[in-house]
Amino acid sequence: MNAHWFYYLVKSTGWLGSQLFFGGIKILGKDKFPTDGAVLLAPNHQGAFMDAIVAGTFAKKPVSFLTRADVFNKWTNPILKSLNMMPIYRIRDGIQSLSQNDAVFDTCFKMLSEERVILIFPEGNHGKEHYLRPISKGTARLALDARDQIDPNTKIYIVPVGINYFSHSQPLAKVFLKYGDPIELSQYMEIYREHKQKGYNTLKADLTQAMKDVLILPENDENYEKKKEWIFQSKHESLSFDKLKEMGRGDHYEEVKPRKKNFFVKMLIAFFSIFNFPALLGLKKLLGIVKDPVFKVSLKYLGGGIFHILWWIIVYTIGATTIGWEAGLLFVTTCIMTMYARQSLIKF
Repeated sequence: MNAHWFYYLVKSTGWLGSQLFFGGIKILGKDKFPTDGAVLLAPNHQGAFMDAIVAGTFAKKPVSFLTRADVFNKWTNPILKSLNMMPIYRIRDGIQSLSQNDAVFDTCFKMLSEERVILIFPEGNHGKEHYLRPISKGTARLALDARDQIDPNTKIYIVPVGINYFSHSQPLAKVFLKYGDPIELSQYMEIYREHKQKGYNTLKADLTQAMKDVLILPENDENYEKKKEWIFQSKHESLSFDKLKEMGRGDHYEEVKPRKKNFFVKMLIAFFSIFNFPALLGLKKLLGIVKDPVFKVSLKYLGGGIFHILWWIIVYTIGATTIGWEAGLLFVTTCIMTMYARQSLIKF
């Protein structure tokens, strides 16, 4: 599949931005990504559009995205379509609009017959918590209906993907991106052809478990909040995925005392903030406008990146025109270094 040039531009900048924004992205199980058929990527959804960036950027093939329909309009259509995005309609978009999903699914069937990769969020909505919310039947319906209509010689897989952020708000947090075992769909066709709903429900149950297997803390049990605070500490970022998941399975957890920064560290953070103050102020204003906390990591990534790059262009221009290009480069380097110094102090 030859994607639009803008897709590759965004994918490349997304990869670079992710490396700079997070404190490391650990990719696990990438060898499980099928190479002999069509793929439905099924990630959890706890970081708004950041999830699509992380899951899509590191996929082996170009990815098409099923995206909430309400973001499509005459202004955004050209951009979203160039990024391989397709609208998916939900009940909240109006009962009448749900019939439009039939045409969307037909497009998906054609793409899957061509062994492409489609990303769909099975939870159907987003939330900032680490556990898996109930998944909808839509993913199972799309997968099995496609399997029923496409040449049986073309394999179709669902690949569960776990996006595990250590923090949705702290800078330089680590991310574990884990691919699970592919689910090959032919095994469900007998029960599907006997009773479609039973087939959907069987695949939905298996996909739920497969997605839980790739999440560090998949269950919202009575000790969830305390486990979350204990596990997702920066001092645990060096631990393996398996070790972190083991910590989440048991009933053991340790009380986490709030970390307080001393006066000297606070003064250093304030000092380093001066060099990028306009960019930080712009980001603060943006975060104040968008109240949904789920968008925090996405807005910090995109908004912070845009504001800082614009500010660095201004700083370079001032330095280059008033003193010389060497001064402009020095000014920008100072801004970048103090930004990372500030982020590191905030994190640790």
